[in-house]
Order: sequence, then C-alpha cells, then structure tokens
Amino acid sequence: MSQLPLNALRTLVAVVRHGGVSRAAESLHLTHGAVSHQIHGVQESLNVTLFEKRGRNLVPTREAATYIARIEAALTEIDQATAALLDAHSTPRLRIGTTPSFAARWLLPRLGDFIAANPGRDIEVESSSRLSNLQDGEVDVAIRFGAGDYPGLHSELLMHDRIFPVCSPEFATRHQLADPPNLAGVSLLHADGEPWSWWLPSAGITASPPAGGAFFSDSSLMLQAAIAGQGLGLARASVARDAIDAGLLIRPFSASAETPHSYYFVCRKDKVDTPTVISFRQWLAAQIADFETGDTHTT
Repeated sequence: MSQLPLNALRTLVAVVRHGGVSRAAESLHLTHGAVSHQIHGVQESLNVTLFEKRGRNLVPTREAATYIARIEAALTEIDQATAALLDAHSTPRLRIGTTPSFAARWLLPRLGDFIAANPGRDIEVESSSRLSNLQDGEVDVAIRFGAGDYPGLHSELLMHDRIFPVCSPEFATRHQLADPPNLAGVSLLHADGEPWSWWLPSAGITASPPAGGAFFSDSSLMLQAAIAGQGLGLARASVARDAIDAGLLIRPFSASAETPHSYYFVCRKDKVDTPTVISFRQWLAAQIADFETGDTHTT
C-alpha cells in the first residue's frame, strides 16, 4: 500500500463532515470531480470501499466512519502541533472576526484592556458575518451571534442576550411612549435578522407591527438612527447597554424577550490550545462575567 497523501485524507474528513461531495468540494475550494477523484484514489490504495451511495448521498460504511473519525483526530493533532510551533516562533498575532454591531458596540470599547495586558501582541479585528473567513484561516477566532451550529469547528457558548425597544429620550417624549406598549403611529427602525416578532409576544401584542419604517443591514446602524431620534428600534442588550448608560437611549417599555440566538466563541480546532487563543478566551470570559454582573437593563 502506497502512503496516503494528507490532502486526500482531509478530503475524506470533509465529505463526512459536510454530508456529501458537493459541500465538501465547496469547503475545500475544489471541483466536484477533484473530490471524487481523491476518494477513488484512497479506496484504490486501501482496496477497501469507504462510501456507499444512498439515493443522491454518499454515506460512509460503518468501518469507514470509525476510520475517518480517527483520521480527523490525527489531523487535528497535526494542525495543533504545527500551529503551536509557528506561534512560538513568530510575533504573537490574534485575528478576531465578529459582527459589525458587536465589534463596534461591545468588543472595541473593551479591547484596549486586552491590548494593554498583552504588549507586543498584534491584534486585528475584522467585522464580518461570514464564517468562511474562519474556515479559510483569514481569522483565528470569531464571536458569532447564532444558533451554535458550526460543523467542524470548536464552539462554546459565551452568553445569551435579551431584546427590547429603544429610542432617544426626545423621541419618547414627543410620541408619549410608555407602558402599556402601543406602536400605532410610531416610526419603527428595523435591523436585518432581528424582527420585531421576537419581542411582540413578551409585550402582549398579538397584532403585526406597523408596516414601513427604516431598514438597516446592521443593528449598529439602526442604533445610530435611534440615537438621532429617527424612530423606535429593537435592540439587543449587548449592543445597546453603553448607549443607555450614557443617556443617549432609553427603554420606553419594560417588556423584554430572550433572543432565539446567543453569542458563541468559535475557532478552528487546531487553534483551541494555542497560547494566544487561550489568553483571549480567558480575557473574554472575564469581560462577559463583568458585563452580565453589572447589567441592569435586561430584565
């Protein structure tokens, strides 16, 4: 038996992880034919059938599933050892990916403490909602707001969040906003991916929110519009709290609701135990503990 190339073994792992050749090819930036060719080559070298066709899907045999799981563990060990070696012989650099709103409203106001505690370490922040930048190695770690489903990556829950309407004090006075909530005639601000339907039931509102209003691709932009007195926005506590503490925004209604999504720390498995990532995870956990302890705006 000839020695199996690492790239071919990584392809086997990707096919199992993504549940098929097409998605594996996309994640590896290869053609469908190239992935199929590598699978065929490994099976020929081993003289063992690793996958069976079930309808349009390619499913590993029971023996292959065990074999590929052991390969994945071995590849993770190789990646971790390589990352640790490179980390020890280069200027420590941490590339952080997160959403624009969380970067601007939560992370950046606190990141100076981490930089001060880690002199000589380069820090880069990329604000993006794409997971591909993590899978492709463009960033080392990511803070994501989602359901926690990140196949093939290390992920751990950071914190839950709550959502509630906010507006400028002047806007609340002008529209006489107070409990019980009444949205009739109120200009609403909408952030992409955070619908008002998340909050309405907690306020006892069964009707749909008023149509129209301003729509924003990111909640940080929506909050800026709310601060400017342009309407009533639905905000996450994590990104609105500093503006509330500064008196730029208020909560005109007492009702709040837990968001269906939460914040997760995500990174590639080969990065989990590197010194730079460990120190950032520890700092992040401490910052979140302080934030949750001091938060008086989420009940």
